[in-house]
Amino acid sequence: MGEIKTELPPNVVVTTNSAINEFIKNSPLQKIVNWGRKNSLWFMTHPMGCCGIEQICVGVAHYDTDRFGIIPRCSPRQADVMMISGYVSKKYLPALKRVWDQMLEPRWILMMGECAISGGPWWESYSTVTHLDEIFPVDIYIPGCPPRPEALLQGFIELQKKIVAEKDRTVIPPPFYQEDNPHLIHRKDGRNRCQVKTA
Repeated sequence: MGEIKTELPPNVVVTTNSAINEFIKNSPLQKIVNWGRKNSLWFMTHPMGCCGIEQICVGVAHYDTDRFGIIPRCSPRQADVMMISGYVSKKYLPALKRVWDQMLEPRWILMMGECAISGGPWWESYSTVTHLDEIFPVDIYIPGCPPRPEALLQGFIELQKKIVAEKDRTVIPPPFYQEDNPHLIHRKDGRNRCQVKTA
């Protein structure tokens, strides 16, 4: 059997997904996409510790985050912002990783409160995970113990500025996983996922 040669009709151009992605990144369309991302930050509601109370307060009528497009969601498949709002124990870490893996790209993380950022009063505890920023790619840190709802709202506004300035770490993942893909990370459990390499 010989090779099958297919000829394209005239005026037909073949392109690849990476070429389309590069075109979107370098065109005004990317600004429209970023504008849409900025105005639709849906955060995952899973309050942890004392900072969880402040997280709940941000979603109610007094602060009205809906006017910024910041809406609480109960499903990780509908949310694109995860807030780590308290200390994370070693027992809870696998569940938190599972929630993060279920969220779709593009996704961001806000880390609020001293417990999440540095371990807080439990930083030397045998059961507390420290250095969460080495496990999760944190975008915005919100210090305080606990930070006020205004500080959390300011953190969301800073994240919106980061998205508009195109200084976030999101990319459009390639549709097919290939061995020579520079964004591919081979995990021990056999599942592959895309991770953005930052400069």
